[in-house]
Amino acid sequence: MNDYFFEHDILIACKRASRFPEGVAKAFETLHATIPFSTERKFMSFSWMNDEREIVYLAGAEIFNGESFPSLENITLKKGKYRGKVITNFMNKIPQLGQLFQELCRDPNLDKEGYCVEWYFNETDVKCFVKLID
Repeated sequence: MNDYFFEHDILIACKRASRFPEGVAKAFETLHATIPFSTERKFMSFSWMNDEREIVYLAGAEIFNGESFPSLENITLKKGKYRGKVITNFMNKIPQLGQLFQELCRDPNLDKEGYCVEWYFNETDVKCFVKLID
């Protein structure tokens, strides 16, 4: 595992999936119709378990100064310390993402108010991580 540190909060515009995992592809399609993929912008997804024990999943893109996307909801990636790792060629390894997040969520330093985060920093690889207690 690797530790990552974000020095500033990052505001993200998100499209919520109608259901997990069935609605994830549609959420990304809708997001990319509004904000096309670019390596200049952080593209991330956020997920967590709700009170009904269902996974809530949001596909998101970084909001730059002066931008507004009224059709999308906003979430903030909080500054601080995170733990995770990179999964290369992630589309061929989708089950590994779930296994990794199960492992990360057992970390004794896990921030219980945080999210599972996937950062799609290029078109084939993803950095998966969770927030740690500050």
